Amino acid sequence: MKKIHNLKTVALLIGVFWIVSCEKSDLVNETNQSLEIEEVEKNNLNQKNEGFKSTTGNDGEILKDFKETVSPVLKVHFDDDVPLQEAMLKFDKEVKNYLSNQSKQINKDFSTEWYYRVWVKTGTQTYNETDGPVGAYIRFTTSAGGYTPAFNWMNGAGNSLDGGYDGYLFRGAIPGAAVEWVEVDYGHLYLKGMNGWFVKEFICQLWQSDQTIPATGFSQFWSYPNVWLDNDTADAWDYYYSGNIGTGRINF
Repeated sequence: MKKIHNLKTVALLIGVFWIVSCEKSDLVNETNQSLEIEEVEKNNLNQKNEGFKSTTGNDGEILKDFKETVSPVLKVHFDDDVPLQEAMLKFDKEVKNYLSNQSKQINKDFSTEWYYRVWVKTGTQTYNETDGPVGAYIRFTTSAGGYTPAFNWMNGAGNSLDGGYDGYLFRGAIPGAAVEWVEVDYGHLYLKGMNGWFVKEFICQLWQSDQTIPATGFSQFWSYPNVWLDNDTADAWDYYYSGNIGTGRINF
C-alpha cells in the first residue's frame, strides 16, 4: 500500500514538473516573439524617422537577380579615429598575410588574375549608417579588353555608428584570358532598401604589392560622393557613380 502511495506521489510530481516546464517554455517563446516584434517595430520606426534622403537622383532602380556575385577575400573595418593613411598601412599587413597563403604565378609577362582594393567611408550624420545590402560594380580596361567583374558584395559596409573606413580586397579575372596590364576606370556603389546611408568616400586601388606575380605601376580612382543613398521601397536600389576618373596602369 505504501509502495502504491509512493508511486502516486512520484506521478504527481512528474505531472507538476511537466506543467511547469510547459508554462516556462510558453513564456520563453512569448518573450522571444515579443523581442522579435519589438526589433521589427524599432527598425520600422527608425526608417520612418529617417525619412527618404537620397540625393543621387538614381534611386528606385530594380536590379535583376544577379547571375554571379563576388565576395571579398578580405574585409577590415577601422574606427573613426583611425586616419586613412594609418588604415591603409594596417590593411597592407592583412593583405600581405592573406597573399602569403596564395599560390604565386610564374612570371610570364602576363597574369590570369589581379587583386584590387575598395574603400568606403561612412559619414557621421544622424542615421548615417545602414544595415541594408551594399555592393559595387567596378569597371576595368585591360590588354584583353574592357571588363566588369560580377557584383562585389561589401558585407558590413556602412553599418557603423562611428563613420570609420571599411577596406575590402577583391580578386578579378577574365575567364579564359590572360592580361598584360589593367586599368581601373570607374565604379558604381549600390544600396538596397530604405535604410539610408551617407557616403563620404569611395575608392578603388590596384597596387603592385597586392599581386601574385611581379608587377609595376598602379591604378586607382578616388571619389568624394558626400551623398545619401536611399530608396522609398524595400526592393529598390540606389547608386552613386564615381565618374570615369580612373588613372594609372598596372603592368605584369
